[in-house]
Amino acid sequence: MKKVILGTIVLCIFLISNLGIAQVNPEIQLGARGVFSINNDITNNAKSSAINDFSDSGFLLGFRQKMYNDFRGQFVLGFQFPDADSDLGQIFFHQVFIKLEDQNNIIKLGRSRVKSSLIDFATLRDDDALKLTDVLNPYSNGTNTEDNQFGNVIEYTHIFGQRYWLTVHGEHFTKSTLTTGAAETDFSMNALGFSFEYRIPQSQLWNRDVLQQIGVSFNNFLTDRQGYSNQFDKLLKNVIFSTIINVVPDPVNFVDFRLQAIYNNGFSEITSISNYKDIAEAKSLSIFFGPRYLLRVLERPALQISFYGGFKTFPDLSNNSKQIQFVANSFYRLGENFDVGIQYQFKKNTGDLANLLPAKEHRIQLAMIFAIDQIWNNQFDDRESILNLEHGYIK
Repeated sequence: MKKVILGTIVLCIFLISNLGIAQVNPEIQLGARGVFSINNDITNNAKSSAINDFSDSGFLLGFRQKMYNDFRGQFVLGFQFPDADSDLGQIFFHQVFIKLEDQNNIIKLGRSRVKSSLIDFATLRDDDALKLTDVLNPYSNGTNTEDNQFGNVIEYTHIFGQRYWLTVHGEHFTKSTLTTGAAETDFSMNALGFSFEYRIPQSQLWNRDVLQQIGVSFNNFLTDRQGYSNQFDKLLKNVIFSTIINVVPDPVNFVDFRLQAIYNNGFSEITSISNYKDIAEAKSLSIFFGPRYLLRVLERPALQISFYGGFKTFPDLSNNSKQIQFVANSFYRLGENFDVGIQYQFKKNTGDLANLLPAKEHRIQLAMIFAIDQIWNNQFDDRESILNLEHGYIK
């Protein structure tokens, strides 16, 4: 009798699971991008090279599930290989977060990209022009570029009319100014702000609207500025303005122009630069901009060419400290998500910056990039694929 009852239970479980009544299987997302380059550098007339640079190659795994209401939940786990001179080890977990969203609301909690930049530029790697394109982390010693890009975040976004994005965020930027060997133990919020953006949905990019995106962001670091008791005076305040203009919104020969400006209100007592923290805390204005050409063949990206340039100036410094950078590149798609490219960079630092960073630097990179974006048990329409969490250049 027991065998009959046990057999009946097993049969019921088998039937229910196959009918899909007992559970709803989650959607599974896989994203990966391998970035490999040969680097040739000339720094202050000294030559160096790297035969195989695979930094920023990464892997993402995501799960999404329909809730009992209009919301859907998502969990993402991702890691990447940091720069060779980083002290983050061989693997760095840059995306570990949970997200709850419906058509007009997004709640995000975990480790992810901080709001240090509003738009991407079509460079080989996302940190190629970091000092001009991102708000810099005043708690970092400058060893790791990831300190300025990733952190523990809590975000709420409300979308009006599918085009207007209002985001309020609180963040914990990594503190790497600790003594060597010391572990970070305080993970409280040390930055907060909000942003407001107008974005054209990707599906409507070819409707010949001139304005693709425009936005402004306010980022404030909660510092322990000495000599000030008022919390507002202790805030390190940054304002970001960005825009993307469709110069030629043609489906085949597409040209856009990207610009981002970052104003750092800074601290008045910073009158010279001797370390990375001074760069982040000194009053500054940075602007980075340029055009991008994209050729699409049979509705697929085939060739991209871009030219970007910009500068960063420090008005409170007396010795004309300034950063200048130019980036030119071209990428060609050999096959589905497999690209080859070449990129040239020029950087120049003057004043105090020349004592801390190379006065002049040239870099030529030959690259191959392979990407994977795969979904199993597809259930949802999507604003952005999981691979869009990574830096992209051909879109």
